Amino acid sequence: MHFVRQVRKENKDEFIPKPLEIVVTGSFEDACRRFKTLVQNEGVIATLKSKQAYEKPSEKKRRKHREAEERRLLLASREALILSGEWDKRQKKKEQKRQEKVEERRNNKQASE
Repeated sequence: MHFVRQVRKENKDEFIPKPLEIVVTGSFEDACRRFKTLVQNEGVIATLKSKQAYEKPSEKKRRKHREAEERRLLLASREALILSGEWDKRQKKKEQKRQEKVEERRNNKQASE
């Protein structure tokens, strides 16, 4: 599967198309899931949707300002969690869940073989 990744040129606002490649090494479903994640992380869908309609400069400015404010609030709440020690607890829970999923996948894979 190939898709085009947009990469900024140095010191310019132009984009260089670069392929997104997914190698199918297991099931097609896994490759499809990785592809969807990669496309989402690259922001391909969001870029496509934003370019479908014209956005007035004033609306763009308001949207950018609102997004910056949301990022600032998120960062402030994250810093508060870090200071309270809650952040580390949440990170440990996430890591445990991730490890459990990995173990579950291994067990399922071994059981199917």
